[in-house]
Amino acid sequence: MDRPPGKRPSRPKGAKPQPHDLAFKSLYGFRLMAEDLFEILLPQEVLDRIDWTTLERLPAEWLSSSLERRDGDCVWRARLHGGGSLIVPVEFQRGLDRLMPVRLNTYSSLLVEDLAKRGELDQRPRGRILPLVRPVVLYNGLRPWRSPLRLSALTPDGKGDWPEMTLLDIGRMAIEDLPAGNAVTSQVEIFQGGLARDADGVLDRMAKRFGGSEHRELRSAFVQWVWHSVAPDLGVDAALLEPELLRISELGEVREMKTLVMKSMVDHWLAEGRSEGEARARADQRAQLRRQADRKFGARAAKRLSELVRGVTDPERLAEVGDWIIDCRTEAEFLARAER
Repeated sequence: MDRPPGKRPSRPKGAKPQPHDLAFKSLYGFRLMAEDLFEILLPQEVLDRIDWTTLERLPAEWLSSSLERRDGDCVWRARLHGGGSLIVPVEFQRGLDRLMPVRLNTYSSLLVEDLAKRGELDQRPRGRILPLVRPVVLYNGLRPWRSPLRLSALTPDGKGDWPEMTLLDIGRMAIEDLPAGNAVTSQVEIFQGGLARDADGVLDRMAKRFGGSEHRELRSAFVQWVWHSVAPDLGVDAALLEPELLRISELGEVREMKTLVMKSMVDHWLAEGRSEGEARARADQRAQLRRQADRKFGARAAKRLSELVRGVTDPERLAEVGDWIIDCRTEAEFLARAER
């Protein structure tokens, strides 16, 4: 049956999680995302008390007293200097839910019960104490959130708030109010169309925070989130994201590769002598440029580039071609530069 354009089908109870849910959960399984989420979520006095060496991800599946399984999305815990601990359950929400405070209260209670069973609650002279629980909902729905944020909003007397819930509406947050150089800020920018408005600026900020080979898996998770959570709302325009997703996945790595290759060329040149080593180094450099072009733009662009640089021996000119491979978004743009 056809459905109206832009209308997402509802997911029946018990159905398998949708790709956008799994992509969110995978992204926030990385420590760096948790650290940057804490920076946005928590006041400075709490941030100053966190022992970051103890930050760890906890299981997000619990059994109730009736052995009913409840599944959350993601939970992070850290010890606090001076005693106590902080627990942040993270839930990803695409639709409005009036009973969201009840759901988070249930998850938080089951989480604390589970810690008590394992003997992991903090001890004080008068007995065990509860951790500081700060649930957060990352909402990426099409409509503004108008559901309650507190249990007290659902009770007749307006009382009964635990835990304190925070809603981050990533589609409507003011980017200028968020910390710079923060991975969650980059996520908000992308969700609000940053790749279309200022792709270079967004990617430069992302590169500073999680560029390089050490964050390759995180960037892969980021790409999956963009593809499953942002691209579907673009319809046929989703294909325009593909070059930007490639740039995200390779943040910092192509430049590192080029530096590494150039160093090996220089070492090889010094070992073999100036004339022979220099000629071989240029040949190696041209071959490396062809491999990079093939990896990013495909075999046709690589073949044409090989023809264009066949007689080029100036290392600076060849290095400039390497910059074009990094900077150009499409095969057409790259070949236009190379032809000129």
